[in-house]
Amino acid sequence: MKSYSFSLEKVLEWKENNEKNIMEEFAILQNELQHEKSKLNILIQEYEETKNKGTKYKNIHELQQQDLYKRLLEDKIQGQEEVVNIASQKLEEVRLRLVAAQKERKIMEKLKEKDFNIYKKTMDSIEQKQLDEMAVLNYNKISLEGR
Repeated sequence: MKSYSFSLEKVLEWKENNEKNIMEEFAILQNELQHEKSKLNILIQEYEETKNKGTKYKNIHELQQQDLYKRLLEDKIQGQEEVVNIASQKLEEVRLRLVAAQKERKIMEKLKEKDFNIYKKTMDSIEQKQLDEMAVLNYNKISLEGR
């Protein structure tokens, strides 16, 4: 009896590798997004601390410098929010690619499973035919010896 081999095994392996690569890309982008969000949070904290220090300055020069610094932080926060949004969009695109790759792999696995079930039925049928043939031959042999 021949052993089972799926004719599309290489395609299935390619789909599995593709899914793995996309998963790795997704994990990297997820880490990058977390890093960018933490940068944003640090900027926001720094802005809030600077805003709260506003009452502690005594002369106009210090107030002007603080105001300039707050504006600088606002610009940095706005820029960092854009970076976070772009990273989120990239992550979503890769997530959609990952979902599609997982669906493709699952389809191939189901196809392999169906193919294997057909193989098993065929092998069971062949085995049953061989058993039936052996039974007929044994019956004929016993019948001929009995005469």
